[in-house]
Amino acid sequence: MGSVHTREVRVLSIRQPWAELILSGTKDTENRTWATQWRGRLVVHAGRRFDTSGALVVAGLGITVPRPAPTGYLGVADLVDVHPARGQCCEWGEAGGYHWRVVRPRRFEYPIPGPGRLGLHRPPEPVAAQLDTAIGALHEHQPASPHRIRPAGAAPGR
Repeated sequence: MGSVHTREVRVLSIRQPWAELILSGTKDTENRTWATQWRGRLVVHAGRRFDTSGALVVAGLGITVPRPAPTGYLGVADLVDVHPARGQCCEWGEAGGYHWRVVRPRRFEYPIPGPGRLGLHRPPEPVAAQLDTAIGALHEHQPASPHRIRPAGAAPGR
């Protein structure tokens, strides 16, 4: 791997609609059963499984998440804090487990296809170069916006 942008990042797979809510800036806390000491740029990956109970929550809030929701590597956010859940200490926090606080979500221009993995991990070799290009193209103060639809036959990141 060793590319300048992907060397210092980690990937976390998050089910939809939660991944979409994080990248839109609506949800700033990811609930996990485990903690990490790692802090920094987090690549948000969304798998094919959709959390139907989450769909009910977002519908109740009047938020629309596209169906089918985007999958693959969708964007980045900065992981700035992980702490044990102390009840509902933040708007999106759940009791039990750990609250992962994320800020500054930035969405890639196009989703980058690829499989997810459990846990926090380095980007896999097959997609590292694509992630490096996508991360390099982000403007540091870019607002999160919906993904564009890639024209048929267009290369990722173009």
